[in-house]
Amino acid sequence: MSGFATLAAQYHERSKVQASAGQRLIELLAPTTDSAILDVGCGTGNLTAALQALTSGRVVGVDPSAEMIGQAQQRYGDQGISFATAASEELRFGEEFDALFCNSAFQWFQQPARSLSCFFQVLRPGGKLALQAPATQDYCPNFVAAFEQCRNLPELADTLATFQSPWFFLETARAYQQLFEQAGFLVEQCWLEEQVQVCTPPAAVEIFLSGAAAGYLNQTCYKAVLAPDFGEQMLQGVQAAFATQADASGRLALRFRRVFVKARKGGA
Repeated sequence: MSGFATLAAQYHERSKVQASAGQRLIELLAPTTDSAILDVGCGTGNLTAALQALTSGRVVGVDPSAEMIGQAQQRYGDQGISFATAASEELRFGEEFDALFCNSAFQWFQQPARSLSCFFQVLRPGGKLALQAPATQDYCPNFVAAFEQCRNLPELADTLATFQSPWFFLETARAYQQLFEQAGFLVEQCWLEEQVQVCTPPAAVEIFLSGAAAGYLNQTCYKAVLAPDFGEQMLQGVQAAFATQADASGRLALRFRRVFVKARKGGA
């Protein structure tokens, strides 16, 4: 597997956890009815469409995955939303937006400080930013424990020993706030919280496939060459791990640690 290029076709249906957090983020952003909005890391565009329904202003969605943008254009391209393939650190806009929305994408940023500098540049003075993302190295204890359990499988141990995390995490709300302030933002709210979703092991696998799998099953995250059946073996190991996490009812509590940030660009 190779990141979101492989997951794009199923992402719209699988991304329920990201969408749920995103709805809260829309409330935090609270765009006005004429806001021009930029959605960074828009994925397949479902939340971009939700934003577009709230404003008569221009709405643009960008994502570094051409496959994700293709899905977004196919689903919402006829609704007056502009979609473009672009990385967060390479945004080519001036001060064109009143609001910037970034949901469940910040952990993937390769150059977060540079990305935040771009965010600052594309907002008009007084423009608002709302961002949420998985946070802390133990961002999802269930996923982290499942990966560690897979490390003990003889058929996976050598390969998993070469894993290099693709994610950017900070451990405290203060550390995130300082990063945004260094980019010039006035941070109005910044906090970490844990969210819980109770589900069956197969449902947990679907949630795993909606995002984390783009790292754990990605050749670019390993020094070792992945075997043809690596993805299948990993998913079997992950599902077995989730089964051990389930209670007597056959369900487990998936825990996600997230950071929420609301900030503003200084000015009128």
